[in-house]
This record gives sequence, structure tokens and C-alpha cells, in this order.
Amino acid sequence: MKKHSKPHPYHYSTDKNIIQRLIDIGLPLGLFWAFFQFYNFGKITPSEMVKTTGLLSISLLAITLLVGPICKIFPGLDFLKTHRKFWGITSFLAALAHVILVYIYFYKFNLLRFVNFSHPKYPGTATGLAALGILLLVSLTSSKKALKLLSPEAWKAVQVTSYLALGLAIGHFYLMEQVNGVLVIKRLLGQITFWFAAAVILIRLLILFWPSKKD
Repeated sequence: MKKHSKPHPYHYSTDKNIIQRLIDIGLPLGLFWAFFQFYNFGKITPSEMVKTTGLLSISLLAITLLVGPICKIFPGLDFLKTHRKFWGITSFLAALAHVILVYIYFYKFNLLRFVNFSHPKYPGTATGLAALGILLLVSLTSSKKALKLLSPEAWKAVQVTSYLALGLAIGHFYLMEQVNGVLVIKRLLGQITFWFAAAVILIRLLILFWPSKKD
């Protein structure tokens, strides 16, 4: 007998029309353009592109994870759930690009620098790598094959770890940008990104007490 023949209770999928596919692609491209223009001010340098990919990843992940709580409050926005898979995987790809750029331009192809425990910024590096690892796991279990192999409860448990990834990404952001324990983010768009991501975690905690149907 075929396992999980009924529709998956937590997975939202549909054959997307052109408008939905444009929304899929449009949000990541729009965010990238915003960071490139208003954070990097149009500069293409290794340092600026490292920051752009990092900000793109954390902002896109935060928006993706905000969809569930928002839909509990406003059920009419349920259509957004069909975009979570694409946006979530894209946030992982942006995080991966962020790490690759650091590896190439800052670490000069030296993998050992990722495990330099004596470096004062190493806790920031560790939290970033942990977030990337979780996002990799979540992305791999987003496939149709994973849906068939995992029970709905197990699949949901893995997906929920995305919030842990976001928390670690926020920690990475803080640890890399702090000076003597004080968070220093000079550019407004960076400040907005950090506090928006933090607010998504808070909203998720608050929504646990919201009376609603199963997400």
C-alpha cells in the first residue's frame, strides 16, 4: 500500500500560473535590487556583495517564516503558502553564496579559517555555519521524495527548525557586527533587516497562543 496517499496536511503545493511564478522570482530579485541600490549604493565589491547576499538570505528567510503566522491571523492570505518552498530554498542559496564569497575573498580558499577557534569573531562564524546547515536540511526535505519518506509530523518538525536557523542567523548578524558587545549597524537598511528578522521570531512565539486551525 502506498504511504501518505492523502494530501500532506502541512505541505502546500499547486501547479503555479505565470503570476505565481513571477511572485516566486520577483520577491528575491526585488530584495536583491533593494540591497544593491540602497545598502551597497550600486557598488560591486567583494565586501559589499558578501553583505548583500547575507542580508538577502536573512530577509528572505524572515519573510518566508512570517507567512505561516500571518496566514493564521488573515486566512485570506493562504495563497502565500505556495511560495514558501521557493523562497525558503532561495534563502538557503543566498546563504550558500554568502559563505562561498567569504571563503574566496576573505579566507583566500583556506577552509581551516572556518574552524579557527581562537579568532575573536569565530562565534559569529559558527552560528552562521550552523544556520546554513539547518537550511540545507530543510531544503533537502522540501522535495516530493522527502514528503513520501517522512511522516507528516516528522516533516513538520524538520521544517520548524527553520526558526532556529533564523535565530542563529540573527545571532551571526549580531556577533559579526557588534563592537565591544554593542551592535553597530551604520546603514538603515541593515538595521531594518536585523530588527525585522528579530520581530518575526517574536511574532512566531506570540502566534502559538493564537486560536486557529492547524497550520
